Amino acid sequence: MSHEKPHPHLSFGIGTALIACFFLAIASSLVWYFQGRFPTIQIIFIQNVVSFFCILPLALRNGWERLKTEHLETHFIRDLFGVASYYLFFLAIRYLNLVDATTLNYTAPFFVPFIWWVWMREKVEPRVWWTIIIGFIGVAIILNPTSDIFQLGFVFGLTAGVASAIGLSALRVLNIKREPMTRTLFYYFSLGSLLSFPFAWAVWVPPSGKEWLLAASIGVATAVGQILLTIAYRYGTASFLSPLGYSVVVYNGLISYFIYQKELGWRSLLGTCLIVVGGSLTYILKEKPHSIKETFEAPKTKEKPPL
Repeated sequence: MSHEKPHPHLSFGIGTALIACFFLAIASSLVWYFQGRFPTIQIIFIQNVVSFFCILPLALRNGWERLKTEHLETHFIRDLFGVASYYLFFLAIRYLNLVDATTLNYTAPFFVPFIWWVWMREKVEPRVWWTIIIGFIGVAIILNPTSDIFQLGFVFGLTAGVASAIGLSALRVLNIKREPMTRTLFYYFSLGSLLSFPFAWAVWVPPSGKEWLLAASIGVATAVGQILLTIAYRYGTASFLSPLGYSVVVYNGLISYFIYQKELGWRSLLGTCLIVVGGSLTYILKEKPHSIKETFEAPKTKEKPPL
């Protein structure tokens, strides 16, 4: 088994990734604040539009020509299921506590090996099966089989994890094809805005001034989180930084407890711990064929590469 070597500035990458995850947690906690006030698709549209204008200056720093892509179909798959994942996750937040919804959404790493097997015919490594089993034991504990296991919140949360896994698999294909991350984010937020617009328009509820500010903050926090993750991966590797994504669960637990005064039961805590451990091992045990830093660089040409 081969692992990526740590970058000499790995500590900076870890710190930046943790800050990025904090912003992503802020975004999801604001969605929880809005539960029941606005249609979910309206929040998705505002999030994508605001994030698009936040990322646009970075995407255009090397001109419109650098935004051309030969992999539009893969971008569309990544964006379609990415938007679907956020939509289902935001629906889950309406029915569950913030931590359970976030944790179920982060079951994506357990579904990725199956999606990748269907897509690329790559077999699931035997050692990865153990991490999947650990993760789904955690899911079972959170679901509590003695209760109504098929209540909507859990269905939405797990389905969000499946949609996210498909989006991550498409992102992995884009990484293999060396699509620069700023281009990927540009297409993600622009197509996300276009995909959600007609549905948001149909059910639009006019926000007040304060609500506009808070709704826009979801998009800003999402964009800042994604940009910081892009920077973090320049100073780290997938095996070291990917498990840090689970810090979003920890951040949301703290926000839920200290801001929304929502205490967590032992099932939520134990199940979350197992999912975090299993998901982290899923990333760490997989072989990394090349440095993740290359995913943020354009294919080598005579032109100056973008961010």
